[in-house]
Amino acid sequence: PMAEVRQSSFALVGDLTKACFSHVRPFTDRFLPILAQNLNPEFISVCNNATWAIGEVAIQMDMTQYVPMVIPHLITIINRPNTPKTLLENTAITIGRLGLVCPNEVAEHLPQFIRPWCTSLRNIRDNEEKDSAFRGVCAMIVVNPAGVVQVCVRLGQ
Repeated sequence: PMAEVRQSSFALVGDLTKACFSHVRPFTDRFLPILAQNLNPEFISVCNNATWAIGEVAIQMDMTQYVPMVIPHLITIINRPNTPKTLLENTAITIGRLGLVCPNEVAEHLPQFIRPWCTSLRNIRDNEEKDSAFRGVCAMIVVNPAGVVQVCVRLGQ
């Protein structure tokens, strides 16, 4: 479908996930792969809404089987130069939320995203999304403290 249709559809998925996940849950196996396929920053609004929807689903269910499908794309997005601020923020929140529900699967990737992750979220207001993302990063650091050593070394210099 056209980008506008996908953008609106993914926003709806995220909103329905927040409002009535019990009705969305039976279809996650069908739509999560579609969301993952649309983690393409060439289509900023589509990618942003797909990223946000994945983050909303992540705090509702175990995402272990989906981490390999989405985390490489999210890491690419968060490290991509000239990515719009809103997409960086949503990507950081979604990575954090995935780490909250499956820290063992995401923690191994910490060195690949922790620096841009911190930069992306440092200036946004505190809210529930930011809180869940930071709790997720803390859970990942417990699993893989070595994954943040380089960032900590640079902070100490």
